Amino acid sequence: MIGKWIGKRMVMGLIVLLIVSFLSFFIMQAAPGDPATAFYGGNAQTLTATEKERITRAYALDRPVAEQYVAWLGETVKGNLGISYKEGRPVFEIIRERLPNTLLLFGVTMFCIVLGSFWLGTVAGMKANSIWDKGLSTFSIATSSIPPFWLGILFIYIFAVSLGILPSSGSGDVGGNGGMVDKIRHLMMPASVIIVTHVGIYARFLQESIKRENGQYYVKVARANGVMERSIRNGIVRNASIPYLNYIAMTIPSFFGGSIIVESLFAWSGIGQLTVKAVVTKDFPLLMGSIMVTGILVVITLFIVDLIMYAIDPKLRKGGIR
Repeated sequence: MIGKWIGKRMVMGLIVLLIVSFLSFFIMQAAPGDPATAFYGGNAQTLTATEKERITRAYALDRPVAEQYVAWLGETVKGNLGISYKEGRPVFEIIRERLPNTLLLFGVTMFCIVLGSFWLGTVAGMKANSIWDKGLSTFSIATSSIPPFWLGILFIYIFAVSLGILPSSGSGDVGGNGGMVDKIRHLMMPASVIIVTHVGIYARFLQESIKRENGQYYVKVARANGVMERSIRNGIVRNASIPYLNYIAMTIPSFFGGSIIVESLFAWSGIGQLTVKAVVTKDFPLLMGSIMVTGILVVITLFIVDLIMYAIDPKLRKGGIR
């Protein structure tokens, strides 16, 4: 049963990646600008018609868009993401250098968000109409309304400019000798911005789910029959966690989208900042590679969430939900 379920999820993930690659490729081809001039940046006006034609032929940009896509997809499946227009290096090599920073930022922030929101949501949800309940509602509205870029600028002003206790940008010291402590110091502000702007709304969702579950008929019957409150609480939290995990899964793509803003603001050397750079310079191979790697990260994360849901939801294990 589980093998069939995993197989379906893997097929769905591949279909999602195929759709993402298709839409991204054709949207970029329709964007204004000539990729052939991306090599020269501000000196593009010095290119002659012959030089532009030579570059266009060298990178097969003169072929139909559908044919270009098929050729690109064939190479991508083999692990070849092409050569960066601007850097002249393999895209895979460039992304490999940036990927650890993105994984570190995502892993730390998601761990703290899930841990914090689960604790806050559970406490507030089980204590309806208490100060915890009302306080979390207010906190979630306030933090989810703050634009991440504004909060980031505020953090830079307070902790980097005024107090001078944290670096304002980058992912390590210039000399590269700071070690793990220096990496953590650079990570603190971008991670804090993402955590603060997400933990409240995640906790609020779990809070409301627990409150609804706590009012169900089976809970009242269990309490009337003298079932231990601890067992009732565990059942409520387990059942409420299913829509909570669904909500996390739905917001994962936008979570990665928001991290692009944070990485750019703090010059965190990750995939998000690399994507922005590729857009500005019209480096199509690098942009497509960044999009695909981000898509793979999203699919893998969703797959992990699905596995957790499979473990706690009996309906999935019995095949009740396809």
